[in-house]
Amino acid sequence: MERLCFLVLLFCTTSLFAQEFSISGKIINAKSNPLSFVNVLVFEGEAIEPLKGTTTNKDGSFLLNGLEAKKYKLTFSFVGFKTIEKVISVSSEENIGTITLQETTETLDETIITAKKPTIEKTVGKLVFNVENTSLSIGSTFDLLKKTPGVVVIGESIQVKFQSPEIYINEKRVHLSSSEVVSLLENTDASNIKSVEVITIPSTKYDGATGTVLNINTSKAISIGYKGSFNGSYKQGTYPKYQLGTSHFYKNDWLNFYGSYGFNTRKDLKEDENFTRFFNPDGSTNSIWNTDFKKITRTNAHQGNLIADFTLDEKQTISLATTLSINPNETFDNNGFAVIRNAQRVIDSTFTTLSDLGSNTHTLSITGDYRVLLNPENSNITVSANYTDYNNERLQDVATTYNDPAGSLLRQNSFSTNADQGTNIFTGQADLTHSFWKGTLEAGVKYSNIDSNSKLDFFDTDMGGMQFNPSFSDDFNYREKVYAEYINFEQIFGDFSLVAGLRGEYTDVEGRSRTLGETNTDDYFKLFPRVSGQYSFNEKHSAGFAYTKSISRPNYQNLNPFRYFINENNFNEGNPRLVPGISDKIALNYSFNNVWNFEAYYETIDNSLSALTFQDNENRTLRNSEANLLRDFQYSFDIQYTPRNLPNWLYFYVITSTYYLENKFLAVESVPRTYKNHTAGFYGYVYSNFTLTKDRSWTADLSSQYLSNFIQGSTSFKNGYFLNISFRKSFWNNQASITAGIDDIFNTATNYRQVSQYYNQDNYFSAQVESRVFTVGFKYNFGNARLRDNNRSTTTDEKNRIN
Repeated sequence: MERLCFLVLLFCTTSLFAQEFSISGKIINAKSNPLSFVNVLVFEGEAIEPLKGTTTNKDGSFLLNGLEAKKYKLTFSFVGFKTIEKVISVSSEENIGTITLQETTETLDETIITAKKPTIEKTVGKLVFNVENTSLSIGSTFDLLKKTPGVVVIGESIQVKFQSPEIYINEKRVHLSSSEVVSLLENTDASNIKSVEVITIPSTKYDGATGTVLNINTSKAISIGYKGSFNGSYKQGTYPKYQLGTSHFYKNDWLNFYGSYGFNTRKDLKEDENFTRFFNPDGSTNSIWNTDFKKITRTNAHQGNLIADFTLDEKQTISLATTLSINPNETFDNNGFAVIRNAQRVIDSTFTTLSDLGSNTHTLSITGDYRVLLNPENSNITVSANYTDYNNERLQDVATTYNDPAGSLLRQNSFSTNADQGTNIFTGQADLTHSFWKGTLEAGVKYSNIDSNSKLDFFDTDMGGMQFNPSFSDDFNYREKVYAEYINFEQIFGDFSLVAGLRGEYTDVEGRSRTLGETNTDDYFKLFPRVSGQYSFNEKHSAGFAYTKSISRPNYQNLNPFRYFINENNFNEGNPRLVPGISDKIALNYSFNNVWNFEAYYETIDNSLSALTFQDNENRTLRNSEANLLRDFQYSFDIQYTPRNLPNWLYFYVITSTYYLENKFLAVESVPRTYKNHTAGFYGYVYSNFTLTKDRSWTADLSSQYLSNFIQGSTSFKNGYFLNISFRKSFWNNQASITAGIDDIFNTATNYRQVSQYYNQDNYFSAQVESRVFTVGFKYNFGNARLRDNNRSTTTDEKNRIN
């Protein structure tokens, strides 16, 4: 640590001075007419990211200032024209004269192709899906994720390798609930996305709690000017849903400003079917319960973002960002009807449950970053701080009426709950990046402090009044502090590339429950080594390996012992005694010509966190509880095929994964004893894009996915399949577009039956949501539509554990 501090001080006191020059010129077309808004980018050597950039003026002229005396590569690109590259050595003020761009009109079967194809870069533990300026960069970012190799989207659940990945935007982690993440991604235009990184073996610069990662890179702000957009969409499932949004961006030499606002109003239907067979102590059937449950959710959500980047000088920048998400008066209308039969399947009784829940939620996040460039080799120090305030209030009323087979009243029961959760998160971190031994050295420190307070009051209301019930009420307070440091090194040795790092985290936690009458404390220090390597035998063959260790900390909601009631016999509850899970992952890969990619993957998790479903045969209740599994592992063999020799109007790729999943947990309602849940399965995904017209203003997308058996905790899931189709028409010189399509054409995507059947447990659950949805959307861009904005996440590493 002392050496690291010395390096930081050394770099901070180093200054380099160099004389600066400019490059100017003019861009015209083949008819000698000037071209405005041509992108002019400057690259240093073989760098992938541009150093500077601008767009041409109305007369086709451009000027690039602040360049040192060295060799540069310039690129000149404009939609509908061939990109030109030019290498020049700058030693004085340079005027490169006039550059002529040639139109590109490659005709194949009466189809003109003017956009690039997506490309895939595959290394061990990481897949980079480059989509900028491709046929995929249309619609929303959430739509784009559904087409990304290796990503499985089931409803609002995004999964990579049967895990929920951490979502990053421009290396900034998004800490929202799953529904809020979906809302964010649905309001982020895919045309602003440069690439999507699917990372199954993350490096040490990511948190130790990061098992798998989806990092979404947006295009950088290069040009100067203003642009804005307005978009809206209408979706029709069982009920209609509407979305409106607008974004505005302005850039000059010292300021990047981005502001956006989105409003979503939705009405969603979810229908559940539940079966439970309760047992007598001798193992015979006591009763059989069949329940049909319908939930209608109404949401009116607002989301706003403000981001400002200030360039102090060529070496220093300050960024300030804030995000506010408000979801007021979200309501859940639940209606359940159950039939209870005896062992001979004769109706014994029925009951009807009406449950109304109202929720008010707000999330405010404020972030500040300071970045200083230490030398021209892009060595830099970044200091960041974030504060997040989250609050959720919930009121629930539940009333159940029991009747005999003839419909006569037997009894009634009702209660209400009042729950309030407030969470404050502060994080501060400092990161150093330095060119070292012709490689890259990264190091950093981080501190996070989480303070979460939850309260639930339970009232019995079946006697006509509200009687406080202390046995079901609770106050739960949670504190967590994490101190982390990491070092990571990347180096290329000829044909072999290596990434190696080590992260250490010290965690101090305290959870206090009033009802349980106990305080749970824990403090521990863990090391997380991560290493990967890739060797290229030649241009066609490469192979690699990777190993990583990570930690899975329970989120605050899962630690909260409060109960959410579907009815008085069926509820979800948290567990304040949860401990973190530790995972080890190993992967081997081989690539042929970047067309065929093969990967063997193995992961084992100690104390894996999962939800377990248990039926209490004595009290006739069904509960879904958070728990630590005794054992959890998986291995898979994945194949990715991306053909090259296809007509330019067609693009497709295929991904398959053959896997085995196994876990072991304590069956607490069965003596107790342990149970092993396991299955083999298959995943397949096919995506195709078609260009339908000469000017490429009409395109179509077709995607399908199949997922066979898989498990989560005590539950086994059965087959699922979907097929999507959509069309896009652009007009007004690509400033406006209309999209239309149908998701899940055959209404099969959510027909997963969740079965828990072992020992004295026999229940299943089947949910049907509005997956078959017709969508039509409109978007209009104004101003300099070729500007790339600085839209990015403003949240930090701990926030997604709130929900």
